[in-house]
Amino acid sequence: MNLTKRQKEIVEASLEIIGEGGIQALTIKNISKKVGISEPAIYRHFDSKTQILLTILDFFIINNKQLIQQDLKQNKNVLEVIELLFDNFIKTFLEYPYLISVIFSEEIFRNDEVFKEKSSLIINENYAMITGLIRKGQEKNEIRSDLDAASLATIIMGSLRLCVKRWQMSDYAFSLKENGNRLKQTILKILLK
Repeated sequence: MNLTKRQKEIVEASLEIIGEGGIQALTIKNISKKVGISEPAIYRHFDSKTQILLTILDFFIINNKQLIQQDLKQNKNVLEVIELLFDNFIKTFLEYPYLISVIFSEEIFRNDEVFKEKSSLIINENYAMITGLIRKGQEKNEIRSDLDAASLATIIMGSLRLCVKRWQMSDYAFSLKENGNRLKQTILKILLK
């Protein structure tokens, strides 16, 4: 994803605003104040607030795809790839905790067709990616095959989401890294043959 320096500033400011005041606080006016440029200047870089949010989502999608492709090229076994993917999700949310409000905000934007479509795409792509990895692991006899791959993907995605949302809702009161690691180890035990 090729963003200009100013676009990156706008995206980072947007994430900070969301983190400080929730998604409702994300306005072009607040973004312009945070970045230190005029409101019309924001529109020279992004068509709308929705486009800024979509850019944030694209960052998340591209980051995950690159990680998976890189790990699969290195011929790592599927469990290692799933473990690294899980670690990457946790690392990303630790680094950018405000992303949680955007990534898991599909309910807020359900009446915005563009955002709804992008959120659906992310969910479906991650679901397909994890399901595909599990199936590949089952075919290679690395992951138990007595359980449905799609159901296992749902368990992984749902439990990760709950872990991250609990952390956010507690105002980051517990260690996401420690809780995420315990969850990851439990999931790996479920997957192991």
